[in-house]
Order: sequence, then C-alpha cells, then structure tokens
Amino acid sequence: MNFFLALLIKHAIVDLAIQAYLKGIDKVHYISNAHIHYLHHGISTLIIALFFVDPTVAIACAIIDYIAHWHIDFAKHHANIYFNIETRSITWWWTNALDAALHTITYYAIVQFAF
Repeated sequence: MNFFLALLIKHAIVDLAIQAYLKGIDKVHYISNAHIHYLHHGISTLIIALFFVDPTVAIACAIIDYIAHWHIDFAKHHANIYFNIETRSITWWWTNALDAALHTITYYAIVQFAF
C-alpha cells in the first residue's frame, strides 16, 4: 500500500469511526477540545508516515496534517454558521464534499512534501 492510500484510509477511520466516540467536540472555537480530534489525525499520520519516510519527515507530515485538519474543520464550521446551513441539507453536504476534497489535497501535498 502506498503512503497516499494509507493516509486516505486513515482519514476515513479517524474522521468517521473514531470521531463518533468524541462527544461535545467544539469545532467553532479556534482553541477548544476539538484539538483532541486534530491530534488523532496528527498522531495517526505520524504512525503511518514512519512506515514510509524517516522520522523527521514523519513528524513534519504529522504537524502539517494536524494544522491543516484544524483549519479546514474550523473554516467549514464557520461557513456553516455564517451561511446558516442546516445539518443534512443539500448545501451542508456540499460543504462536507469540499471538506473531504481539501483533506484529500492535504494528503496529496503531504506525500509530495515527503518525497
């Protein structure tokens, strides 16, 4: 399995399965308990990256993922609030599609950075 594919699978697991266990996560405030979720992404990226690149690069990949995930999620939640987007509406699904695309681009950029 290549690095990019491993990161995409990791994202699905952390964003959908593991995040389901987190209750009361506040992605609206810049500094909040949502960093638990962002740390899950960073740490899991670190673990995966260690199979593909040297430890220093793996740490950088983890930091990039952590920071990108934080800002993408923060921006999505603020856009949903600003535009008064109802959960599960057509527009809400579009903001989630954009979110997924931005995370995919992040993983592509991480792999390009790493190699």
